[in-house]
Amino acid sequence: MQRSTPTYLDRLVYGLAAFFALDRLLKMAAVIHFFRRPSPPVPPTWPTVSLLQPITRGASGLYESLCSRARLNYPATVQHVLICDAHDEETQALVAAYLKEFPQLQAEIITVEAESDKAVATKINKLQTALPRATGEVLCFVDDDVMLRQNTLQVMIPYLFQPGTGVAFGLPCFTNWQTTWSSLISGLVNSNMMLSFLPLTYISKPIRINGHIYAFRREIFQAIGGLDGLENYIDDEYEIARRVRAFKMHAAQTPLVYDINNSIQSRKAYTSQIKRWFVMPRQAMFPSLSPKEQVIASIASATLPLPSIIALLALCTRRRSSWLSLECAWHFLELFTHGARIATWNVIHLCSAGRSSLSLCCGLQYKLPGPCY
Repeated sequence: MQRSTPTYLDRLVYGLAAFFALDRLLKMAAVIHFFRRPSPPVPPTWPTVSLLQPITRGASGLYESLCSRARLNYPATVQHVLICDAHDEETQALVAAYLKEFPQLQAEIITVEAESDKAVATKINKLQTALPRATGEVLCFVDDDVMLRQNTLQVMIPYLFQPGTGVAFGLPCFTNWQTTWSSLISGLVNSNMMLSFLPLTYISKPIRINGHIYAFRREIFQAIGGLDGLENYIDDEYEIARRVRAFKMHAAQTPLVYDINNSIQSRKAYTSQIKRWFVMPRQAMFPSLSPKEQVIASIASATLPLPSIIALLALCTRRRSSWLSLECAWHFLELFTHGARIATWNVIHLCSAGRSSLSLCCGLQYKLPGPCY
């Protein structure tokens, strides 16, 4: 077989693919090391916990999510505070049926009236209304589409008792693949969340949290002002972390992994979700960051456009080098798409990525013969 002389365009796509592969490999190494770090010691006495759970009508897999919380394995008292809209009788009936199935729970339903110009109460309004009823030494806030694994509290709570820790949070694994739009969201999050958040913990404390589930010790939560005024911020996840930093403490990224059943039924809903997650928070957060924080935030997302750029070059030029580079980038992208646990990596994709990378590094205009698996 003969090799052709690489052109400038060939070198460009090779360079982009190699840079993306190197970025992924370094981040994967950081992720592996992160999950192998020893856990902090457990507190001498496990604190009581209040799970504050704002619930909105139509939440995906709500009953299953609630049941997962009833099965938590935790050695101290867990108070379940379930917060519904006052006029949402359907959801209230579902929650009542859930409590009937698990009568051993220490739980209560709180109803909240919506503001006059809104159909439902906001999440912050619900939480503010419920906070006076919370009795736990630890306040844990959980979104309605979050399915908790049995060891959730035992993984997260010890981090709250480490010096300087103000708030602890975890990592989502999106599990809904029922529609094209849900699959796009799940693939995007699962392939990028770990690689974006965990490597940055080695160079800086988190500048924002994941708001699906997070926990405070009660005294620290009260000292930073709680949730007061949070409804005025577009990116409340950044604002919570900022308040913690202003109190001379930091947010703690924990190895807790939880499942999200997020059903997206239409392109409009998908676009709205992307805008709410990426566009508006970035516009609200980025200008208020220090120069150091802006660099850190940019590092996390610098390589995300590269597969799209390579794909565009492949479609426009139809050169074999572009398609080979795209294959390499795609296999590295797929490594994290279908799961959030290191143990569930797809070995076939890893082998395919290695084969594509070898072809790429050699600058070959043909594929290596035979399958690698």
